[in-house]
Amino acid sequence: MSLISYVTKIHFAENVLEDALEAELERLGLCRPMIVSDNGTSRRNVLDRLLAAVPRPVSPTVYESGCCRATEEACAAAANLYLDCEADGLIAFGGAAAFNLTKAVALRVSHDGALRNYAGTEGGRPRILDVIPPMIAIPTIAGSCAETVGIAVVSLRDGSNVSFVSQFLTPRVVICDPTLTLDLPAGDTAAAGMDALTHCLETYISTAYNPPADGIARDGLRRALAHLERAVADGSDLNARREMMAAALNGALANQKGLGGVHAMSHALSGVVSGALDHGAANAVLLPLVLEFNAPAVADRYEDIKREFRLPARANLPEAIVRLRESIALPSRLGDIGVAGGDLPRAATLAAADYANRTNPRHAGAHDYLSMLQAAL
Repeated sequence: MSLISYVTKIHFAENVLEDALEAELERLGLCRPMIVSDNGTSRRNVLDRLLAAVPRPVSPTVYESGCCRATEEACAAAANLYLDCEADGLIAFGGAAAFNLTKAVALRVSHDGALRNYAGTEGGRPRILDVIPPMIAIPTIAGSCAETVGIAVVSLRDGSNVSFVSQFLTPRVVICDPTLTLDLPAGDTAAAGMDALTHCLETYISTAYNPPADGIARDGLRRALAHLERAVADGSDLNARREMMAAALNGALANQKGLGGVHAMSHALSGVVSGALDHGAANAVLLPLVLEFNAPAVADRYEDIKREFRLPARANLPEAIVRLRESIALPSRLGDIGVAGGDLPRAATLAAADYANRTNPRHAGAHDYLSMLQAAL
């Protein structure tokens, strides 16, 4: 059975932040929202803009995450702050780490027991009830593709990555303002853009049946291919920024169709690498290898993708991805982004068990993932 659901309210326009935020805070009745931000000190200006947009007498509290992934420790700290300040809702502001952490905090403050009990691998989905506090998601990068989905990926204290999946974890509102991405550095723009492109590509070839998601994913792929290099080359190009945010939104909306082997491995690596892993850069390294692995199962869909790349029928799609990756100066090896050989066996096992592997078009076991990871190192 295919379940198709598009319910999130989305504001999308340049400089829409101020008007949309005021309207949605009033509509949702939020007086003491907690802002969860992962923008860091280098982008303090975007957080200052958000705080300036909060209307009086609304009194926000800010939790600033110092990590590029959501962790159980950060969830506990943020949840304690939420309860201490008697917050009544959440604003996720930033990228994937902020979105994942916000959803985990919303779950933590509204449900009893250990966080792990609600993970998909623990049969936790039915335990997540419709008591989640309201969430507003505001992306400040174009690429996380997590703003419209009811999925949170969290690194637990034991180092494992788990996913929490429920429609109740979907933010009520998304505010997409491309001007929030204008100061994003070129390297971050490139990595986030490749994440958006990978979302669109993987959802398009996933095994699930969802025709609307197929159309959304293909449109997002087209936008990313036309504008990613421009956004990296000139961060002040507002048209390119807008189109990349649209591509990322498409990737998020299509996400309900399921992902594939690239995200199965990048999720797994995030849980085993000792330092912070650049998710988008990891996807850029892994995508050509997964495309090559999946080719026997989805040759017809590859022809569609080649047309979006404007490639001849006989062209090699993985090689086209490599050329794009090189053009935006992203790393070509996992070793370049902090992955060590000792990380790979555990990552391969986790990738095979990851929810994204369920919709990969070709069956992949731990041995398949280990081979791809070794080739990427």
